[in-house]
Amino acid sequence: MIRQYLSVKEKHRDAILLYRLGDFYEMFFDDAREASKALDLTLTSRNKNSDDAVPLCGIPVVAAQNYISRLLSLGHKVAICEQLEDPKFAKGIVKRDVVKVLTPGVVFDPECLSGKENNFLAAVFPDGGGFGLATCDVSTGSFRLSEFENASFLKDEILRLEPREILLHENLKGEGWVEAIRSSLPSLRLNFLGGWHFDADFSRDFYVKFFQADLPVLGLSGRERLSRAGGVLLAYLAEAKILREGLLVRPEIVETSRFMVLDCAAKKNLELVRTQTEGGFDGSLLWLLDRTETSMGSRLLREWLHHPLLDISAIELRLSAVAELKANPELLGSIRGSLISIPDLPRIINRVVAEEGTARDLISLADSSNVIPSLLEALSGVLSPLLSLLRGGLDPLTDIGEKITGTLVDSPPLPLKEGGLIRDGVMAELDCLRDIERNGKSTISAMEASERASTGISSLKIRYNQVFGYTIEVTHTHREKIPSHYIRRQTLSNVERFITPELKEYEDKVLGAGERGRELEYEIFCRLRGEVASAAERVRKTAEALSTLDALTALADLARERNYSRPRIVGEPILEIRKGRHPVVEVLYREEPFVPNDLSINGTDRRLILITGPNMAGKSTVMRQAALITLMAQIGSFVPAEEAVVGIADRIFTRIGASDFLQKGQSTFMVEMLETAAILHQATPKSLILLDEIGRGTSTFDGVAIAWAVCETIHDKIRARTLFATHYHELTDLSATAEGLKNYQMAVAESGGEIRFLRELREGGTNRSYGVQVASMAGLPRETVARAREILKLLEEKDLAFSSSAKKGGDPQPSLFEPDPRTESLLNEIKNLPLDSLTPLEALNFLARIKQDL
Repeated sequence: MIRQYLSVKEKHRDAILLYRLGDFYEMFFDDAREASKALDLTLTSRNKNSDDAVPLCGIPVVAAQNYISRLLSLGHKVAICEQLEDPKFAKGIVKRDVVKVLTPGVVFDPECLSGKENNFLAAVFPDGGGFGLATCDVSTGSFRLSEFENASFLKDEILRLEPREILLHENLKGEGWVEAIRSSLPSLRLNFLGGWHFDADFSRDFYVKFFQADLPVLGLSGRERLSRAGGVLLAYLAEAKILREGLLVRPEIVETSRFMVLDCAAKKNLELVRTQTEGGFDGSLLWLLDRTETSMGSRLLREWLHHPLLDISAIELRLSAVAELKANPELLGSIRGSLISIPDLPRIINRVVAEEGTARDLISLADSSNVIPSLLEALSGVLSPLLSLLRGGLDPLTDIGEKITGTLVDSPPLPLKEGGLIRDGVMAELDCLRDIERNGKSTISAMEASERASTGISSLKIRYNQVFGYTIEVTHTHREKIPSHYIRRQTLSNVERFITPELKEYEDKVLGAGERGRELEYEIFCRLRGEVASAAERVRKTAEALSTLDALTALADLARERNYSRPRIVGEPILEIRKGRHPVVEVLYREEPFVPNDLSINGTDRRLILITGPNMAGKSTVMRQAALITLMAQIGSFVPAEEAVVGIADRIFTRIGASDFLQKGQSTFMVEMLETAAILHQATPKSLILLDEIGRGTSTFDGVAIAWAVCETIHDKIRARTLFATHYHELTDLSATAEGLKNYQMAVAESGGEIRFLRELREGGTNRSYGVQVASMAGLPRETVARAREILKLLEEKDLAFSSSAKKGGDPQPSLFEPDPRTESLLNEIKNLPLDSLTPLEALNFLARIKQDL
């Protein structure tokens, strides 16, 4: 048995092998050691005290799915090795082999999946500096291909998708962007594959085999990056014994130029899907937006949020649909009331196609066919083009539903091979077998009565035993009355057991009926499942329409409740917001009423807004709400504002907050500069940039200089719409020379040395940060706050320098922007020095005088 195990394990060395032994899956050697730790199992061994002890642990087959789910969640690969023949009839050791390989990116079981998130498997093909990216979700059948010209854009997309597993060429080991992905997604499984996986002919064969189409038909002719990335992914699925015709839809080529780019920093700083502080879902933008009634609608809304649109006409289609639903609460309520009964159709149909679907999955599919007609009726009078299009995409699936309900019982059991699945009347042979099995007790009772009468033994009984089957039991008291045609099977202390040819014939008939009936039921179910699988494309198209409808109604429901308005989308680089609010803060922050703010940015005389004001006054909130309103508008959502005109943004950049990457030797300031550099290199005039406190991680002079230069670069060269928050009040002087820069401040009311935040954005700069007052509000000791006020006053009067001799006074601190006149005079003297006629002695004397002056 160990020889057989090792031969199977040799083919799956990178997986934990679950080796079927009767009612258990056993694990041996290193697999046992690793699994016992991961699953908290008892590690034991065979030949425990000998030199050839074999470590082992095991799990019951009936409970295996829970253990497998835990292994996958920890990033392990799991190979399922089953018995391929009935042990009763096996000659020698039972044949076994791997029937399925499960990895974090190849999962069907709903217990292992989150309904609100896709479970992506990704593959990357590197080619000439660029990359092809293939992604699929085998649980839904999606299959997409996209192309990137550099590693930075590829990394952003992978971090946006958050795949569970990624396939990479072995030459990419140690690449910086790969390590960055590994550190950002610690639960991601990285698989480095050999070069043969990336062979062009190898890829083409898979497309032809599983999609019955060559590359030109699939739109992949001449697009080698895309086709070979997809080929790697298909090869991996085939190797895992998962891939079969119909499992994945034909590859969709995603042109990334159609969507706004959101890098990892923007996704994190804007808290799109999780919060910065706790990393949880609650409090994120998606948490607010996701009012969907179905899992598939929730996943689609997440996808919209990660990929805002750039096409104005496509955005307007969504906005018009949301507008009609918001304006018609009866229609909105009717649709949402129907959607709540719709199951996760994409995952159900893919389990069916993968031959993983249960009878309960098919019943759920049939139940949805009863709901779709009511949706069609509700949508019969809609006016918006998108809602009309979605109505046309809904297939009632009536024939499928009737076939399922006409075959399966209303509440089928979960096991598929134990009977109880099929209705009476579906097959005459099955009905006959069931009749034999159901009437078995009455027939046995009749036989028992007959035998008692013929033998005169009143205590005679017919019993069933799993070892001997049906037997006639006679006590020793009546042994003389036993007929000669009784055949003895067993003698016990009080009774003897016999059979008769008639009883044996009936036993074979009854027991055979039960076993044959269960086999027939499973055959009927498999045929039904195959018929439903053949309609997978119809189910997927209907699911796509339903999920889109669900996402739109969720946005409409939120817009109606929170009084959102329809934004006007334009192509010019402008952002005009009247009484805008932060969508999440206004819901969660209840300590004081939320203060709306106006904002006006354009690409000419108002393209860089410099915001000054104290901490806690609301600078970051105003900045983030501007970005979120832009992003929400570009996914087709209404926005939290009385009015909004949103110019399409090709990217949203954010540099907010402090973070470090000490494992890579990168300080807070280095991370800040890296993120700022990425913005300055990648931003375009159509981008929206949010910068908060650039340069605060270094000395005051360095920080001001960097912030000043960054402002100038964005204003003069990039010319992107920018919100720049700072405590460096010196930057407000830029407005005198930069025609596109406007100063704004967060208003503060000051009285008696105390301040009150008004949360209002007003035009004009400020020359105070109120840091000492904020420190006092935070609870610093009174003596510390008092001393801070003294030092601040001295610094403002330039009577105190930042040095160890500050208490003794000294020369005023030189200004960055107004050179000291004494220094200026000395510099002029040096410039005018007649070097050609100067003697060495005169030069030394001049140098001594300079030293003395300094």
